[in-house]
Amino acid sequence: MQYANLGHTNLRLSVLGLGTVQLGIAYGLDQQPPPPDDRVIKLIRRALELGINYIDTAAEYGRSESLVGRACAGLTCQPVIATKLSIRDADNAGLLTGQALRQSVEQSLRQSLQRLGVDVLELVQLHSLDTRFATPELLDLLAQYCQRGWVRYWGVTTYGEEAPLDALDHPELIRALQIPYSALDRRMEREVIPRAQAQGTGVFLRSIFLQGVLSHRLDSLPAALNGLSPLAAPLLRLAQDAGMDLAELALRFAAFASGAHSAIFGTTNVSELEANIRAVEAGPLPPDLVAAVRAIEVEDSALLNPGNWRLSTP
Repeated sequence: MQYANLGHTNLRLSVLGLGTVQLGIAYGLDQQPPPPDDRVIKLIRRALELGINYIDTAAEYGRSESLVGRACAGLTCQPVIATKLSIRDADNAGLLTGQALRQSVEQSLRQSLQRLGVDVLELVQLHSLDTRFATPELLDLLAQYCQRGWVRYWGVTTYGEEAPLDALDHPELIRALQIPYSALDRRMEREVIPRAQAQGTGVFLRSIFLQGVLSHRLDSLPAALNGLSPLAAPLLRLAQDAGMDLAELALRFAAFASGAHSAIFGTTNVSELEANIRAVEAGPLPPDLVAAVRAIEVEDSALLNPGNWRLSTP
């Protein structure tokens, strides 16, 4: 397993990170319920045994934080655990401000510390931002929790370009971005990743399998998503010609993308976990294959956003 420092932080992370959303709630194309607790703990510990040292969780992922805490309790070598909190106002489409913001942030941090069983949160990410958000009030509040020793580093998880570009205006406080990226969805390469790389902001890639579209699940997509199959077909042909499956191509393309520090994947299956680790240990894709992937363009980028997918009709 390869490791690298996360931008200008002292966090040294594996090139693969384990995402835990489907370990805590129903998620993805099939919306299957999460596995029993003992299987989740076994899977997390197996990931750590195989060299993964970065775990991505969130307060909104059901029991995920608690299970990560239980799986990591008592370990001599603790992984880097990143969690998330929301600053969205549940009563309207905006963001929290004032006392409501302060109360929500403090409560979420207290609960994450307790569930994870740690004294300090190594990385806390503001969850699912898609607009400008970095007000003086918010930035001052985040800085206070660093000063109090509750949070070591702050980051954000984002959609689109507006939010990550706003985050990049504050590199002294917001030290990491988590962005969607895959062999088909390379939009963040235009401006976000180069700017993050230039100023030393950490970059996590998520949705590297496009919620399973770029994997063996391509053969069993819900009928409502049949339109995605032609998008992935050119990648599937490239993978077959190279003697690998689609998931391996997608994983190796993302894991070794320029400017990225760790690619996050999720699974509920130990054998799938082990296959992903074997794939990344094979190293980067050959340059000619990378070039062939990059030659594939998706005209309608809206198709790459799972938020636009309709899995059922009214």
